[in-house]
Amino acid sequence: MQEHQNWGAEALWQDLEPLLPGLSIEVLARAESTNATLVERVRRDGAAAAGASAPAGREAREPRDGQRPYGRRQHDLHPCLLIAEHQTHGRGRQGRSWHSTAGASLTFSLSLPMNVPDWSGLSLVVGAAIAEALDPEGKRLKLKWPNDLWLDDRKLGGILIETVPAGASRMAVVGVGVNVSDRARVADSQLNTGFACLQELIPDVTPPQALARLAPALVKALADFPREGFGVWRERFTARDLLTGQSVTAGPLEGVAAGVNERGELQIDTASGRQTVSGGEVSVRLAGPGASSGSTGSAGR
Repeated sequence: MQEHQNWGAEALWQDLEPLLPGLSIEVLARAESTNATLVERVRRDGAAAAGASAPAGREAREPRDGQRPYGRRQHDLHPCLLIAEHQTHGRGRQGRSWHSTAGASLTFSLSLPMNVPDWSGLSLVVGAAIAEALDPEGKRLKLKWPNDLWLDDRKLGGILIETVPAGASRMAVVGVGVNVSDRARVADSQLNTGFACLQELIPDVTPPQALARLAPALVKALADFPREGFGVWRERFTARDLLTGQSVTAGPLEGVAAGVNERGELQIDTASGRQTVSGGEVSVRLAGPGASSGSTGSAGR
């Protein structure tokens, strides 16, 4: 049986709560999907805040071992960092399946209220913040628009962002999955992007250590996003852009990737001129022999 990992939740909370007041941290040994869990909580408390009664069984929100989360939640419209040591039904964009392995993968979601006039580029900001925290010199970690982390020419992890109405505001649920060790590898038949793990970049790093490295940068980026937007991150994303200059396909479009614009939209130079693609519209694939699409991975949320 896989032993539980020491996540240092109290120390992590002490680092993060000043950046995101009201934050709570929970660690689950097993979950279907951290994103789905937090989305369900937000919807339930959002309905209650709007005057609807909460469904039966609400008391089951707390961890089964009876321990209270760090920074005990007032309700589920407060920020929450939810970590799962193992996920059974991790999700990616466009309904794709994601895989995780206990002790070998980092899978977590962060929910927080966000009043944002323009959500454009949020997944790019999340990716850039994580990449800078894990590879500050920018030697090997790249970003594949709009939501994938790549190590060299192989997929390391991914990001899934969902937003949920919560009273007069919205809650963002940011899910992250990263392969940490080679034990996270799944059968080659389930991969079309290659496989990379964080220990290739940071030898012997564990999932809790990886989270401790990236979480402060991620929380700060999310806390600043409503004020700063994508603009201040555009150059930082561009410095790690995997696609620029590469032949790509995006739905019916074929051409050469030409970076992102000020709204974080992918620009593609096609035979009929420059076209833009918004996140969530289509899946972007590297073109050419043996190229991979980035549509399936081994990390999960």
